[in-house]
Amino acid sequence: MSAAPRILCKAGPSLSSLQPVAVNESALPISSDVWEGSVSVRLKDYRGPKGHDGRKQPKEPFEKQGDTWSIAFEGRWKQDTDLFGNVWQKPIRDYLPYGTSAALRFVRYVDPSLSCDLYADKPWALQQKRGVREAGLLILARPAQSPLFATLQSLSAQKVPADAPLPAFTPSSFPEDLTPLLAGDPAAASALHGAAPAQRRAHFADEAHRRALAPLARDVLLRGDFSHGFLDFATLALALPGGLSFSLAKYWNGEPVVFSCQRRRDGETFFVVTFELLDDEGDAVEAAAGAAGAPGREGEDEPSSDVD
Repeated sequence: MSAAPRILCKAGPSLSSLQPVAVNESALPISSDVWEGSVSVRLKDYRGPKGHDGRKQPKEPFEKQGDTWSIAFEGRWKQDTDLFGNVWQKPIRDYLPYGTSAALRFVRYVDPSLSCDLYADKPWALQQKRGVREAGLLILARPAQSPLFATLQSLSAQKVPADAPLPAFTPSSFPEDLTPLLAGDPAAASALHGAAPAQRRAHFADEAHRRALAPLARDVLLRGDFSHGFLDFATLALALPGGLSFSLAKYWNGEPVVFSCQRRRDGETFFVVTFELLDDEGDAVEAAAGAAGAPGREGEDEPSSDVD
C-alpha cells in the first residue's frame, strides 16, 4: 500500500450486532444477556473512513510510552469464566513463522492459563481471564515486553451493586487492584494491590492461586487495557524480536481483524472488536496475492473472519 490505510473499527456483543466505534474519542456502550459495559479503542496515527477521518491521536493517553494501540474495556459479566483472544475461521498453519511450536511451549510454561490450537482447521488462541492474567493475542512482541503475546497491561476490579447503573468509562490510567477477587486470600490482595503486571503474572503462574480467585459475579466491575506497541498502523508494519519489522500488507486476506472475548466451555461471545482496512475511496482493501483466504488459493472459498 502506498499510503496508510483507513480503518473502520466496530464493536458489539457479537459479529452480527456491530456499531462503529469513535476511535480515540469515546467509549462504546455494549449490553447483552451475558455482559454489559463499555469498550474504548485507541490507535496512534488513526485514519478513519472516507469523510470521517476522526481524531488522529488518542484523547486519553496510552498507559505506556511506546504503545500504538489499545482496546480498553470496563464491565460486568453474567458468567464466571471468560477468555480474550483470537479466533480464525481458516487454517493458518502454513503461514506460521518457523519456531512457532517451540515458542508456544515456552509461552505455556510462562502462562499456564493459555489454551490454543494453531494447527487446527479453525485455529484459536485464548486465555482464561478469570485468572485475571494475560490476554491471548497471537502476534510476536518485542522481548523487552511480555513474551510473544500482547498483555492486559492494566487490570482492576471493584465492587459495584449489581442493580446500580454502570459508571461512565474513559480509558484513563488506573492502578491494579484485584481485591474483590481475592477476598479469600488477604495476603495476596495486599501484595498485589497496585502491583506491576509482572507481579500479577508471577503470582497467577501458580494454578492454586488462580483457583483461589472468586468468580466474576454481577457485583464485580472489571476494567482492563489490552494494549501494545508492536503494530504501526501508519505503515501497517509488525515489530519482531530483535528490533526488526516487516509489512503486514502481503499477509492481509481482505477480511476484518476480529478480537473476541468469549466463554471457554461453549464459545459464547461477550463482546467483539473488529478492524477493517479501507482504501482512500472507502472500499475494503483487497487481499494480497498468496495471503490466506485470497482469491485463487485452493480450498479457501469459505468466508472467514481471520485474526492476526
